[in-house]
Amino acid sequence: MESRETTTTTERSETDTILRIKNLHTYFFTVVGVAKALNGVNLDVPAGKVLGIVGESGCGKSVTALSAMRLVVEPGRIVEGTITLNQIRKQGNGYKVMDEVDITSLDPRGPKIRSLRGSEIAMIFQEPMTSLNPSYTVGNQIMEAVQLHQKVSKVEARDRAIDILRRVELPNAEAVVDRYPHQLSGGMRQRAMIAMALSCTPSLLIADEPTTALDVTTEAEILDLMRELQADMGMTIVFITHNLGVVAQMCDEVAVMYLGRVVEQAPVDDIFYNPMHPYTRALLQSIPRVRVREKKRLEPIRGVVPDPYSNISGCPFHDRCSDFMPGVCEVNVPAMVTVPGDPQHAVRCFLHSDATEGENGR
Repeated sequence: MESRETTTTTERSETDTILRIKNLHTYFFTVVGVAKALNGVNLDVPAGKVLGIVGESGCGKSVTALSAMRLVVEPGRIVEGTITLNQIRKQGNGYKVMDEVDITSLDPRGPKIRSLRGSEIAMIFQEPMTSLNPSYTVGNQIMEAVQLHQKVSKVEARDRAIDILRRVELPNAEAVVDRYPHQLSGGMRQRAMIAMALSCTPSLLIADEPTTALDVTTEAEILDLMRELQADMGMTIVFITHNLGVVAQMCDEVAVMYLGRVVEQAPVDDIFYNPMHPYTRALLQSIPRVRVREKKRLEPIRGVVPDPYSNISGCPFHDRCSDFMPGVCEVNVPAMVTVPGDPQHAVRCFLHSDATEGENGR
């Protein structure tokens, strides 16, 4: 194995990065043991782009988003690592960092993080029916977010709510603003959730599987809408999904997660045409293919994602990997390394480097 330069993230300057996560460990302390949901996440979110986070259920995608928002509730908590939010502004062809905020040092219920949620960083949750308050109209919930972060009157906040509902292409926004969540269809509720998240024009939008419960036609409309709004507003999107077809349509870069770690991060074309981690290749091989004359069985990934309560030595994927190397993969944790000649492509695998992270994998 050829030794290569070790790094924790793809090489990117501070001004090109809006969110930087380093060595993040988020654990859940339960009566049956400690569930290590995140076990050393390193991730750079590029400014002005759409970053997709993919992986099987239980790999830590949603917990990464909740950690960045400081919304992890007891018995979970961040035990190690840093999350840095760069408050950046567009300047010519690049960005200028106006301020750096160490999110991990903030009180989850304090005024500072509450001022950032909605205004600088917002989130679209997976199921809008459980995220929208059934006791209040859609308009009231959007107006509350607007008035919390902006000094406007109730009339101005209502006008802003109607305007943002129009921007997400909800028909008859003047009537929808006074409706309750249960009076809207699934697609309309999802658009209302997007409108609420965009009401204060955040710099970073985290979308946690926002189209999972929608039919394919509505899903396509929501994805097109998010792409249009992202291009129009110049914001950054972190798109969490298990659907690689959505990734191909939506994302500029992709981070592949497995068991609480990022195992590969690269531009979307590299992920699809030059995947370097065995887990990434296995995910791609398990996608059903249409318009292919040759009849082949799908190649599912053998085994299941390990229990987060378990302690696995070596590479977390070694017991499911078709390229498993005895005496190597089960002994040490591979380090994240950049690919020579491609500084935007990083991978964590002993097939590409013999660099390790040490016995504790950090």
